Formats: sequence, C-alpha cells, structure tokens
Amino acid sequence: MQDIMADSEAYSIKEVSLIVDEEQHVLRYWEREFAFLNPQKNEAGNRIYTSTDLTIVKELKRLIRTERKTIQEARRGFLEQYPDGTVHIGTVSKDESHATSDLSQIKFELEEIIKKLRT
Repeated sequence: MQDIMADSEAYSIKEVSLIVDEEQHVLRYWEREFAFLNPQKNEAGNRIYTSTDLTIVKELKRLIRTERKTIQEARRGFLEQYPDGTVHIGTVSKDESHATSDLSQIKFELEEIIKKLRT
C-alpha cells in the first residue's frame, strides 16, 4: 500500500473534482474501471488522492474527454504509456503540470468569487 505521507500533497475527492473539472461520481467510477487509480482512504473512509493519483486522473481525463477514447481504449492507452500502471511525477512536463495546476487554481478562485457574488 502506498504511503500517503511519501507524497507531499494530499487532496480530497472534492478538491480533485474541482481541479480536473469532473464530478465526484465520475472519479469514483474511474476508480472502479481503472485498477491503477486507487487512492487511499483515511480513518473516516474519505479518499485521499496523492499528487500521483491526481496525475493519473488528469491523464485519464485527457484520454477520455480530449481524445474521446472509450474506457477500454483509455485503459489500453494508459497501460501502453505506463506499463506498470504507475505514473511518476517526473514523466509529466513541469511546465504542463504547473500550467494545468495554475489554471485549475484560477478556476477554483473564480468559482468562489461567483458564489460570494450570488449570496
């Protein structure tokens, strides 16, 4: 089992959902369909996604939403690129990773502003 503390960042399913712009039920579905996406759960049973898990989710989203692959095609494509089912953070370009993270953070902040303006 992967040690959560070995990965410096931890995210709740809600945070991952906001970062990648996917519903939480979709993330839970992907966990069932892709054995290599397996976030740990804390004592309360809540999912804890690591940076590696987040990278896997982003790659799955790219395969499924951008490349429009079926679940089976996405599984095959992912395992062709990452045969052991593990994405190492260093395999993603830092510029791409930071840009995606920055855009996700901006989106999150804008959504929070919109919520405040509506109340």
